[in-house]
Amino acid sequence: MCKQLLRTAALCIAGAVLLSAAPLAPANIAGKWQFTVELAVGTGRPLVTFKQDGEKITGTYEGRYGKSALEGTVKENHVEFIVTVVAEGTTVSGAFVGDVEKDRMTGTVEYEGAGDGTWSAVRIPEKK
Repeated sequence: MCKQLLRTAALCIAGAVLLSAAPLAPANIAGKWQFTVELAVGTGRPLVTFKQDGEKITGTYEGRYGKSALEGTVKENHVEFIVTVVAEGTTVSGAFVGDVEKDRMTGTVEYEGAGDGTWSAVRIPEKK
């Protein structure tokens, strides 16, 4: 009885270790998102379109200064991407970091020359 109990406990522990080691699939963020970006210099509402290939993301960031390319990653529910914008003749990069929860995202951003800020986003439903 004691040996059987120990064997069962060992199998449960081994199973738990294997399950915890398996990486989760990246969140699906492909599509259009309405962002709200809040910086000390003001608030913007860019439209962001993500394309996704596994953990790799690319896309466009369309805001006050037109369309700009972005690239980054999404791992499980964590997203990181860089966008480079030409603002009034100056090239600046914004580093976005955040978390995805279903059709919403929130996080922080660091823009060269514009400081740090926060952002949130809501997925725009596809038209059928």
